[in-house]
Amino acid sequence: MSSRAKQLSNLKIFKFREFGILMVLVVFVVLLSVATDTFLTSTNIINVVRQTVEIGIMAIGMTFVIICAEIDLSIGSIYGCGAMIAAYMIKGGSDPSLAFLVAILFGLGVGFLNGFLSTKARMPAFIVTLGTMQLFRSFTYGISGGYAISSFPEGATDSWVFRMGDYIGPIPVQVIIMVILFIIAHVVLKKTRFGFNVIASGGNQRAAQLGGINTNRIKTASFMICGALSAFAGMISIAFLKSVPTGAGEGREMDVIASVILGGASMAGGRGTILGTLIGALIMSVVKNGMILISIPAYYQKGFIGVILILAVLMDTLLNKRDKRGE
Repeated sequence: MSSRAKQLSNLKIFKFREFGILMVLVVFVVLLSVATDTFLTSTNIINVVRQTVEIGIMAIGMTFVIICAEIDLSIGSIYGCGAMIAAYMIKGGSDPSLAFLVAILFGLGVGFLNGFLSTKARMPAFIVTLGTMQLFRSFTYGISGGYAISSFPEGATDSWVFRMGDYIGPIPVQVIIMVILFIIAHVVLKKTRFGFNVIASGGNQRAAQLGGINTNRIKTASFMICGALSAFAGMISIAFLKSVPTGAGEGREMDVIASVILGGASMAGGRGTILGTLIGALIMSVVKNGMILISIPAYYQKGFIGVILILAVLMDTLLNKRDKRGE
């Protein structure tokens, strides 16, 4: 290796854990900038970041769950059902703050149920959350009667809950909220004992238990964080759209899981970063926005997202094999 190459390889930027996925994001941005004149406009960039908010917030919770070597397929239903419960309450005259609290408690409750059944009952998280996904999706349709809720009492939309959908200058308030949540999650995962326990529980559960870590409690807490953040994302949606469609949240779980895996989290557990998840969520939003701008038919768009998810899991599998060979 030449001295010049050695100098480049020693640069800190190339040791940056998320460097590879960041370069993927840059490549997508460059390609779409060439493909369409509207991609790099300020209006579209703000729109892309705003579209990242709901997926990003849900992906924070999913990062904790996946690092624990678990999975949660119910997040889309928690998102939709929590939002529908809150909208129904507000439409009936309840204080929006109370409706917000009920939605978050609902998310925590479903997360606890998922965690309890996955740990104490020793049921596979895939099956448990697949079941709760279907259960609470049916609740969503039952609460709404099959119709979207889009009208609220006069004055209700003046609440701070709905102001989460406002702007501060050109910046959406929800983007600021998302950034704050990512910072908090990064600190929790990297700087706290709980974060260490999450990584330990997913990396080697037996060793973690021998080290005195209650892995069942850590996993249940991760499911609860995921549920609460999914419900919170649903409230962000209400604040922005001022309505809740009956199909709210359908398919979100695939976007979220793809974001987390793209960001470097391992399906085998024990590996993942909040920054990587943010970059993965941005990639998903950029790709979706780009497909719309270059007029790719909607029926192909979901297929392309499916390809991204398969490639992300394939990449994760290959990395896990490489790591095992290196042990």
